[in-house]
Amino acid sequence: MGQLYFESTVALGMSPPRDWVVERWSGGVSALHRRPIPLDGRRRLSILDFEEKALVLGSRGPDPELFENTIRRQSGGGIVWLNPQESTWIDVTLPRDDPLWSDDLGRSFLWLGETIAAAFTELGLKADIHEGTLTGDGVWCFDNLGAGEVKLLDRKLVGISQRRTKRAARFQCVWYRHFVHPPKVPLRNSKGIGWADAGLSCATTLVLDTVVSKLRTR
Repeated sequence: MGQLYFESTVALGMSPPRDWVVERWSGGVSALHRRPIPLDGRRRLSILDFEEKALVLGSRGPDPELFENTIRRQSGGGIVWLNPQESTWIDVTLPRDDPLWSDDLGRSFLWLGETIAAAFTELGLKADIHEGTLTGDGVWCFDNLGAGEVKLLDRKLVGISQRRTKRAARFQCVWYRHFVHPPKVPLRNSKGIGWADAGLSCATTLVLDTVVSKLRTR
């Protein structure tokens, strides 16, 4: 699963670096995580399609050795379970000179979380963002709530991690239709919730399209 397929790209807007490039990639989870961060000075929204289940570790987190297909990403945060039937994964890349950029690491997530929350609100869920410091102390991403992550009351709807370089930042976003951990992992104190678990009845593609549409307006 090391080969990547780049399906399409659409440039939006009139004046770089404030236009958006929307692109779709498909391939193995490991190869998708190894994609280099583009340095062309443009905002980029990447939709990542994958076919295999994978356990994705944060850049420094422990490996619980629960699953044979285990990947370590280069962004921080807790462990994420990717299931192609339940998970949606997008990356958002922002150049350092973009007006949306913030040098404050905590605040840098807020614009993105607010935009995604607005998309879910438009679809019928009363989503908002966590604006405080990190809450929770679990090793799993959805056991905790960080600044800018999208929530329904005290349940985490969208997890966001970030990798920064000198010239850009890549925000990695994951949400679920039905929230699940990998097999054999109990859901004791998880804050996670999927949009269908919360009562939203629509197609997965509609959720993705609504998020993409909202991001394109920024």
